[in-house]
Amino acid sequence: MKTNIKNTLGKASFIFALSSFLFISCDQQEVESFDSQKDTPLTIASAGVAELTTRVITEGQLIGRKEEPVAMSVWVEGSAEKYNANNVEWVHDGGNDWYSNSTVLYEGENKQKICALSPYVENASSDGVTITADGVTDYLVASQTLITSNPVNINMSHALAKLVLNPTLGTEVTGDNIATVEVQNMYTQGTLNVEENNWTNCTGTTAFTMTNNEVLVVPMEGCESFPIVITMSRGRVFSANISLANVDNKLEGGTQYTINLQIGQDKVTLGGITADSWGVPVDGGDLETE
Repeated sequence: MKTNIKNTLGKASFIFALSSFLFISCDQQEVESFDSQKDTPLTIASAGVAELTTRVITEGQLIGRKEEPVAMSVWVEGSAEKYNANNVEWVHDGGNDWYSNSTVLYEGENKQKICALSPYVENASSDGVTITADGVTDYLVASQTLITSNPVNINMSHALAKLVLNPTLGTEVTGDNIATVEVQNMYTQGTLNVEENNWTNCTGTTAFTMTNNEVLVVPMEGCESFPIVITMSRGRVFSANISLANVDNKLEGGTQYTINLQIGQDKVTLGGITADSWGVPVDGGDLETE
């Protein structure tokens, strides 16, 4: 009887020990698999506005995907120096690859944070980059997010606001064309917090001339209206105030604002302004005739 009890206890102990061993072994395998990329160089698989996928390069410039950055500032925050990157420049090779002359290591899933800004800005800090607008440079930003895998996919958005003119010429001005369009009372510069993708310290007043009926401007809050001046090819000049009442009196980053208006013999009739998410690039408004 005692022998049977001993045998039973021995078998039970063996089964328990075997189960514990298998459990620990499986757990170790999961940990090893989880950390398989740890301490390998961090690489970037893609970066840009998510909606766009076509890549074509001509004479060193990305064509057909003008919203994908050619070079960008990248910040990585980890638990040790080897896992950190402070405003490292990453450059797109025109094909499928991003490269950098600096190396930062991958710490593991959800161990590091990353943010980015394009174009690359020298001596920039992720918590405040001073940007001076020129009306044409498209700043793309990726706010701080956790790195979940290596290589990294960086989803970016437009930091500036885009104004697009959609004019209609009345029949009474046939033969005349728009020569220049100027938007006035825009901010000269502002401070962009890349980590949070928000603007502060927006100052100065300037005017921008539209290119192909569009212009990129620093976002504005509490702005009821702004002036626009249209000069025709035959010398006539039209001025109007564009009300922002129906877009909450503001110009937000990552938003496209389309200004609809009709140009007549001696006046401009406003058709309102509309706001849409700015993702896929849209050319300046077509010049229509009635």
